[in-house]
Amino acid sequence: MNKTINILNNKWFALLFLAIAFSLIYNPLTKFPYTFCVIVLFILVTTYLQEGNLNRLNFKKLGLKELKAILLVYVGLELVMDFLFQPTVSWLCNEPADYSTFESIKGNIGMYFKYLLYMWISAAFGEELLFRGYAFFQFQKIFGDKKGLIILLSAVLFSLPHLYQGLSGLIMTFLFGIAFALIYSKYQNIWVNIIIHGLIDTVFLTLSYLGYLEFYNLLGK
Repeated sequence: MNKTINILNNKWFALLFLAIAFSLIYNPLTKFPYTFCVIVLFILVTTYLQEGNLNRLNFKKLGLKELKAILLVYVGLELVMDFLFQPTVSWLCNEPADYSTFESIKGNIGMYFKYLLYMWISAAFGEELLFRGYAFFQFQKIFGDKKGLIILLSAVLFSLPHLYQGLSGLIMTFLFGIAFALIYSKYQNIWVNIIIHGLIDTVFLTLSYLGYLEFYNLLGK
């Protein structure tokens, strides 16, 4: 086992594993949200092969201090993104983000809860594990302690699968990627990121269900 860890624990395998994990998003054999189930399994297996444990993914306990931080960071991030960055980006791009994919949820309680479950599995848990926990872990093997570069690259990777949302949506996702990376860098606890990400997307899906997606468009006018 130690010999295997020594072989796999270098920057070239780190780059290879990260590239494979990212490319699995586009594999034609699985669909949302099962694609991220495959990615999570790949992450857990390769991390264990590299380290002999899963400690580098930072599955740490949540205490009262972390729960307070989650609440404060979530509220602050939601307000800043919705009322400052979203309108600014929409104005600069002369278009709002394209969220038309989620219009089918409007008034459909079954679809709403289905998307809510899928979101917590894929976006909250899966994306945070891939783009924060795993990406940080592998980028540190590749670049060392270059925190700024790692934050930037993880945000770029996070934004690319959201091209379907148009330029405005792509930029907003990149900004969220920077914010999530900064949160992860500060707290070093993947559960903090998962819960904040999940809360933000829960609000978005709830607005979609209630038919208030125009809220995001109006902010940019």
